[in-house]
Amino acid sequence: MRRDMKLGPVIGFAWLVSMSSGFFVLGSIASAQNRPVPPISPQIDSSRPDWENPAIFARGKEPARATAFPFESRELALADDRSASRRFLSLNGKWRFFFSPNVDGAPADFYRDDFDISAWRQIRVPADWQAEGYDQARYNNVTYPFPANRPLIPHDRNPVGSYRRDVDVPASWSGQDVILHIGAAGSAYYVWVNGQQVGYSEDSKLPSEFNITPHLRPGKNSISMRVYRWSDGSYLEDQDFWRVSGIEREVFLMAAPRTRIRDFTVRAGLTDNWRNGTLDVIAKVLPGSAAMTVRATLFDGDRTLSRRTARVSAGRAEQNVRLTDRLTNVRSWSAETPNLYTLLLELTDAKGAVIQATRQRVGFRDVAIRGGQLQVNGRPLYIRGVNRHEHDPDTFHVISMESMRRDIELMKQNNVNAVRSSHYPNDPRWYDLADEYGLYVMDEANIESHAYMEMGWKGEKERKLYHLGYDPAWEAAHVSRVANMVERDKNHPSIIFWSLGNEAGVGPAFERGAAEARRLDPTRLVSYLGLGTLPELKPNPYGDIFAPMYYTVDQTIAYAHDGRFAQPLIQCEYSHMQGNSGGNLADYWDAIYANPKLQGGFIWDWVDQSMNARDENGEPYWGTGDLYGPNPGGEIEFGDGLIQPDRTPNPHLFEMRKVYQPIAFRADDVAKGRFTAINHNDFSNLSEFDLGWILLDEGIEVARGEMPTIDVAARGQGKLSVSLPAIRQPDHEYVLTLTARARGGASALVPAGHLIAWDQFVLPNDAARGVTAASSGSAVVHETANRVTLSGGGSELQIDRITGLVDYRKDGRSIITGGSPNFYRALTDNDIGTQIARTHDLWKTASASRTVQSVAVERSTRSDIAVRVRFAVGNGAATFESRYVMHGDGAVAVDAQFTPADTSLPAPFRVGMAFVMPSEYSNLEWYGKGPHESYQDRQTGAALGRWAGAIAAQNHDYMRPQETGNKVAVRWLAIRGTNLTTLRVKGGQPLSANVLTFPYEDLSRRPPGTRRSSDIVPHGHVSVMIDAVQSGLGGTDSWSPHGRPLERYRIPLSPLRYVFTMSNDQTASATQGAMPASATASPIEF
Repeated sequence: MRRDMKLGPVIGFAWLVSMSSGFFVLGSIASAQNRPVPPISPQIDSSRPDWENPAIFARGKEPARATAFPFESRELALADDRSASRRFLSLNGKWRFFFSPNVDGAPADFYRDDFDISAWRQIRVPADWQAEGYDQARYNNVTYPFPANRPLIPHDRNPVGSYRRDVDVPASWSGQDVILHIGAAGSAYYVWVNGQQVGYSEDSKLPSEFNITPHLRPGKNSISMRVYRWSDGSYLEDQDFWRVSGIEREVFLMAAPRTRIRDFTVRAGLTDNWRNGTLDVIAKVLPGSAAMTVRATLFDGDRTLSRRTARVSAGRAEQNVRLTDRLTNVRSWSAETPNLYTLLLELTDAKGAVIQATRQRVGFRDVAIRGGQLQVNGRPLYIRGVNRHEHDPDTFHVISMESMRRDIELMKQNNVNAVRSSHYPNDPRWYDLADEYGLYVMDEANIESHAYMEMGWKGEKERKLYHLGYDPAWEAAHVSRVANMVERDKNHPSIIFWSLGNEAGVGPAFERGAAEARRLDPTRLVSYLGLGTLPELKPNPYGDIFAPMYYTVDQTIAYAHDGRFAQPLIQCEYSHMQGNSGGNLADYWDAIYANPKLQGGFIWDWVDQSMNARDENGEPYWGTGDLYGPNPGGEIEFGDGLIQPDRTPNPHLFEMRKVYQPIAFRADDVAKGRFTAINHNDFSNLSEFDLGWILLDEGIEVARGEMPTIDVAARGQGKLSVSLPAIRQPDHEYVLTLTARARGGASALVPAGHLIAWDQFVLPNDAARGVTAASSGSAVVHETANRVTLSGGGSELQIDRITGLVDYRKDGRSIITGGSPNFYRALTDNDIGTQIARTHDLWKTASASRTVQSVAVERSTRSDIAVRVRFAVGNGAATFESRYVMHGDGAVAVDAQFTPADTSLPAPFRVGMAFVMPSEYSNLEWYGKGPHESYQDRQTGAALGRWAGAIAAQNHDYMRPQETGNKVAVRWLAIRGTNLTTLRVKGGQPLSANVLTFPYEDLSRRPPGTRRSSDIVPHGHVSVMIDAVQSGLGGTDSWSPHGRPLERYRIPLSPLRYVFTMSNDQTASATQGAMPASATASPIEF
C-alpha cells in the first residue's frame, strides 16, 4: 500500500520534498521499530533450519501446475463437480491442533502414530489460527513484525501450529498416485504422513502438492503439518495487511492415474483482424507402458467446434503433446464480453476408454502493446481498476465463495472492469469468477520486502546492500514465486498482466523473474514498479507498462507529454481511499480521457481491512490494529477501502461508480435538447444500452421518457435529441438527467435496468418571472443591555450582545440557536496523514476564540430591521460579520462576510456558521446534491434532486470518526420533527451544509473526542452547519502534501460573502416525490 511510497518526487513512508538540489527526507516511519540491519554473511548456511535458509523454499513438492482436476469420466469433467468424483476427498473441517508461542515449545514427535493427541483441541481448516483464539493478529505496513535481520527469525518469538488428522484412504485408490493438495498455508510448513516426512513449503499464497503414495497404508492414515508463523519466506511477504497464519485455503486428497495429463497450457488467441481464433493446447503427459491418445474437444454450449487428437508413445519420461486448431468467427473474450468456450481434455487408452478427463473454460483474446497503448483484441483499454486484498472481518484471509461473488457483483455494478490481486495470488476460484463475469486481472506474485526497499533509497550502495533482488541467495526464491504463479494461473483469460510483486526494490532477481514469466507465457504483459532509488520512478526494463504509485494528476499529464518514454501509464495504485476521501478522482479521469498514453489505474483499495469487534457496552464497531494487543501497525492504515468489511458501501464508492461510468453525455444546445453521447466503452456499442431522460422541477420528477437506440461504436460519439415538455413555472430550476441502463440479459450480475451512466444539465428557463410578494407585516426591535430581539410574523430572533449568538424562535419556542463563525472541521484521515492539520489548527482556535467587536441595530426598510454582529477571530487573523434582517413575515435573512486580515495564513477548512437545534428534530429534506454526502472535490457521483431522510442516517460510520455528512450545491433545506415547527434554510447561492444528530465535536479524534465508530450515537442536540464552502477532501495519497486537496478545491484566503434565509412553517412531512437519502443510499437509481 500506501502510506509509504509514492510519487516522484513524493515517495516513501516518509515526507519528501522536491527541491532543485534534490530530495530531502523530512521524517520517516520506516526507520522505526524493527528497522532492517545490514544482512549477515553468509545468507545461506546449511546448519540453520530450512525456515532460516533462503535457498530452501521447497522439499518434496510436485511441480506447479494449472488448477484442474483429473476426473474419471467426461461427464463428470463437464459437470466440473469434484465432490461427485471418486477421486476426490476433502480434508476441510476439524483437525487436532496444538499451539506453541515459540519453536522450542512445539511438540517434537507429534506426527508419530504413538504420540497421544487426545487432549489437543480441534481447529477448523481452513482458518487462520488467530481467528480461532490463538496468538495475536498483527497489522503491519512497512515494518516487519519481528527484528529484520534476514534470513534469521527469533526462535523464542516464532509461534508454531501443529496440525494432525486421520483419514481413511479409499481402497479403490490403489494403483493410483495419491496427491495431497494444500491450497495455501504459512508462512512455512512441513508435512508428514504416517510419521514420515514428505515435504516442506514456503510461499503462503500458492498451493503445494505432495505425492504421498509411498507413505500410505491400507485403511486409516495420519496427516500432520507443522506451520511456522515466521520464516525466511516472511522477508518476502512484508505486505500492508493483517499478519496472520494457518492453513488458509482448502486441503484435499486426489487420486491421479499414474499415467495422466499432469499439466496443460491453453493459449486461445486471435488472428485475421481479431475475427478468427487460434487454439494451442500443450499437454504434459506422464506416459505408461502402452501408447495413449490425448484428445482436446472445444464446445460452444452443446455444440462441438473442434476436436483434435495426438498420440502419446509408451515410455517413462514426461512428454509434451501439442494440439492446435484454427476456428473462424469466434466470439472473443473481454471484460465487457466475457465469452467463454469449454475445452474438454481427455487421455484415453488404445481402446478409447477414458483414463482422465479435465475441463477448462477458454476465452479467445489477444493482449499486446501496440502504438504505445495497452490493447486487448486490437483495441486500446481503459483500466477502471481497484486493488483488492483478500479480507473477511471475521476470518481474516479465509474467503468464502459467497464473499468473492459479492465482490465481483459489486465491482460489475459499480463500473469496475479490472482488479489487481494485491499483493499475492488469490484463491483460484477468484479467477474463475473473473473469467465468467468479466474482469481484467493483474495477477501479482507474493513478493514484497518493503522495509528493505526503503533502506535502499539513499543510493546505489545502499540499494545493492539491502534490496533482496540484488542478493544471489534470494534470487531463486523470487523467481520461483513468479514462475509458480504463472504455472497455476496461466489458463485464465481474465489475467492480462503478471506482476512481479509489490514494493520490493530492484535487482537481477526481478530481471530473471520477468524473463521467466515471459518464457512460460509470452501471451501476457509484465508489470512491476521496480523502484530502486528516489529519482528512478520511471519506466524500467522489467515491465511492459509504466505502473507508478500515486502519481498526481499533474504528474500523469506531464508523463503523457514526455517523449522519452513510450510505455502507457497505468497506475498500479492511485487515489488512496483513506477514510473520508476520494477527492479529485474525476480530475484523474479528465486527464486520462484527454491523453491516449494514460490508460487508467487501480484505486487503493477495495475493502477496509478492519475486523468485527464490540465495545464494552456490546456495541459493534470496526476493530483496528490494536484490537488484539499492542500493534506497530498503528491506527490509520485500515480504513482505506471503497467498501466496508461487511461490503457496505463507503460513500466514495458512489464517486468511483460515476467517474468510472463508460458512457457520458455532453450538452451541445441544452435549450434545444441537443446532446452528444460519448461511448467510453472499449467494445460495446451504445445500441446495447437503453437510453432515457428524466426532467426534474425543483428536484422533483415531472416527466420522463425513452430515447431511440443509437448506433455508436466503442470509443465513438453520436448525437441525441430530446423533446421536452414546455417549461412554464417562473423562478423554478429545471434539471434534465440523461441515463444509460443495462439491457436485459446483458450480465448475470448486472440486472436489466441497472443504471450504468448518467449526466445532468440545468435547463435555461425563459418563462416570465412573477412579481415577488413583499413580506407582510412589520418587524419590531426590542433592546436591552444584554440582548437585541427582532420580532415579526410570530417569530423572533434574539441576539446576545455578549456572545453574538442568536436564537430563532417561533411562538416562544426555540427552533435553532448559534451562528458562531466556523472555520474548522473534524479531521479526516487525510487531514491527519498529510499533516495539513498541523498548519490549520489555528482555524480551530479561531473558531473557538472569537470576540464580539460590535452588535449594531439597523433599520433597512419600513418593515425590516437588521442587526449587524461583528466578530474578531483568531487573535486578529480575520473578522466575520453576520447581518441579520428580520422580515415582517418572520423570515430572517443572513448576510455573512469573512474578511481575512493576514493573507499569509493557511486557508481554513471551511467558512460558515454553526448552529444547534433541539434533539427532537429528526428529519431532513434538501434540494441539492445527494442522496449521500458530497464535498467540493467529491461530488461527481452525487446528483441534483430533492432528497429526504432521517437525520440520523446522514452521517457515515467510517472506521474512525471524522468529518462526515456534508452536502454541496444545496439550494434549500428543511429540518423537521414530530409536532415541531419546521426550519427552512434557503441559500442566496448554493450552500454547503451538514445536519447531524450529535454534537459535531464528537467526530473529533483528539481528547475529549472519540476514536470508534460505535462512539458516534445521537445525543445532546442536532448540529447544523450552514457554510459558504468547505475545503475538498484530497486523496491522491494519505501521507504527503500531495494528498491534500488540490489547489482549486481549497478555500482561497480572501474576502468571502454568502447569504441565506431562515424561515419556519408547519409542514409535517417531506415533499411528495422527494427521493430517499442516507449516507449509504444506493447510488442514484432515478
